[in-house]
Amino acid sequence: MSLMGTLGKVAMGVIVAKGVGKMMGSNSSSGGGLGGLLGGLMGGNSNSSGSSSGGGLSDLIGGLAGKGGSGGLGSILDSLGGSNASAGNGGGLGDIFNSVLQGKEPEKVDDEQEKEAEILLRAMLNAAKCDGQIDEEEQKKITQHLEDVTEEEAQFVREELNSPLDLDGFINSVPRGMEEKVYFMSLLAIDLDTQEEANYLDKLAKGLSISNDVANQIHEKLGAPVLYS
Repeated sequence: MSLMGTLGKVAMGVIVAKGVGKMMGSNSSSGGGLGGLLGGLMGGNSNSSGSSSGGGLSDLIGGLAGKGGSGGLGSILDSLGGSNASAGNGGGLGDIFNSVLQGKEPEKVDDEQEKEAEILLRAMLNAAKCDGQIDEEEQKKITQHLEDVTEEEAQFVREELNSPLDLDGFINSVPRGMEEKVYFMSLLAIDLDTQEEANYLDKLAKGLSISNDVANQIHEKLGAPVLYS
């Protein structure tokens, strides 16, 4: 197991905990958020395999991970900022993320990609707790897919979830070139339906020197409401 694999499993848990209701379209009035993204990735309700009306969580996750190993969230991730994770044998960071989001263990992940995975994992976990409302049930959903990770990796996730939020310290730890990816993964982890979440993203963007226009573009990629007019 690796932190890259753990990132995919936590992402799956965060999506379930924070976004699956909107994905299903039951409460979304504008088609935004993860639901809007999913609709675009899945091409409406049609499915080339012929399955009808939804197909459950596996199809939802499959849509977010792209079809046939391309597109999806990974493609958006690779489009953000300067990616330095495309070298080597395992493809770019986005390809690896799509793969692990589908539950596949990445074949080869180098040290640099592992460091990026750690940063993105912390970004998601920080954002998930930024409104102070991550309760026991949400923690359970976020961590329920970690059964086959190492104890060290599981402990890393638990400690990040339970530690006090230190946004300034996290911002200072983000390597140059990863700013937009960090913002994207942070936005992915939340519903953006509270003022606390909006304030968190605003502080994160400013701390990472992300302009209002770029932040809005990232929101648009995820179909989320923009922060700046």
